Amino acid sequence: MAGAIAWQGGDFDAALAQARSTGRSLFLYWGANWCPPCNRVKSEIFARTEFAQRMQQLLPFWLDGDAPGAQATAERLRLRSYPTLVLFTPGGREITRLPCELDGELFIEALDAALDASRSAAESLQAALDGSRELAPEEWTLLANYSWDTDEGVILGQRELAPTLQALAAASTDARAAARLRLHALVASAASGLDAEAAAFVQQVCADPALARANMDIFGNSGHLLARAAGPQQAALAQSMATAAKAWAADTWLSQPDRLTATRLQMRMARLGADLPNMPERVRAAVQEALADAESPYQRHTTVNTAVSALNDAGLHAEAEALLKDELARAHSPYYFMLSLAGAARRRGDTAAVLHWYEQAWRGATGPATRLQWAATWLLALADLAPERLEAAAESVMPDVLAAGGLHQRNRTQAQKMMSKLAGQPAQGPAVAALLKALQA
Repeated sequence: MAGAIAWQGGDFDAALAQARSTGRSLFLYWGANWCPPCNRVKSEIFARTEFAQRMQQLLPFWLDGDAPGAQATAERLRLRSYPTLVLFTPGGREITRLPCELDGELFIEALDAALDASRSAAESLQAALDGSRELAPEEWTLLANYSWDTDEGVILGQRELAPTLQALAAASTDARAAARLRLHALVASAASGLDAEAAAFVQQVCADPALARANMDIFGNSGHLLARAAGPQQAALAQSMATAAKAWAADTWLSQPDRLTATRLQMRMARLGADLPNMPERVRAAVQEALADAESPYQRHTTVNTAVSALNDAGLHAEAEALLKDELARAHSPYYFMLSLAGAARRRGDTAAVLHWYEQAWRGATGPATRLQWAATWLLALADLAPERLEAAAESVMPDVLAAGGLHQRNRTQAQKMMSKLAGQPAQGPAVAALLKALQA
């Protein structure tokens, strides 16, 4: 990544030794070139002057998922989802994991709180749950801004997420932290539904402009889950959320991708009962404005991804597909958008186009871990739609399996998907058998 930040790469242990010798905390970014949330982080957070200023006092380390040995390092550090952002002490102890969905301003607040905290998130969590001591305000901020989605059992251990978050929300002496923790808990338990009291709480948060704004990331990612879980209160909750989202969509202090996410949230709420006239036309206009204002390849990538989702939510499927095809020539990771083109073809029932786009995505993918992931996607589609082509495809992707450098972390996940699907095929030729053997090694 270019820019004002002197990112280090290569060997994590060497970077940690440097952090220890210089007394600097280490900020780790784990990501991939094709990942839309990673590109949003680069354009919305890493490009900020305030972030670059903080990094002058830290050691910023970039662990690219396709770098040699990266998946093995990620397995050791319990990194899986792209992106994951971790702050370590100079001695190598993990302080916290930071949420990538926050807008730039709120992320800087969360980072500052983590840098100021005298305890790690793990220590604060334990004390909050066992009542051994009273948490300082900055510790509640640390827990409220913890990236629970990328924890991978680092501080949760064997604890279940929703009950843990509910307990933290009930124990918190900080109202803002308690609200955020409770929202996270409700999202984690949304499959079980929201009772009337919980739905009323979410509406109260939406009605408080400052509190709603502080949790915009939760609503943007999971607001539809909360509304769907609200039962008889679904329409009323959707209306409250849509009202909050309308303000964010018009907030020129926010980045265009975040404003477009707010417009998409309005569209989702309209489908769940909110009274929002002409939403497809408003989505179309917001998409055009956001695309016109995309200033960097990173911002363009995440904007297109959000735009396609918004257009599809609005029922504008042909426009979403046209945007994807138009973007292929200019995108820095066009193979990523080919997956969405395969999805569009599947929606139309065009099996040949589905397989074409999955294959082209694999052929265009770069980087060993990425190629393995795209190979798995193609093979799984073939197994479902054209199993007679599996033998030739298995022979084609074998070099990618061998080049992966060991089946660690995300690579192992892809290998397991392929093994499960291929092992269930009634007829296995020699190439499929050889691929299964390589995946099991």
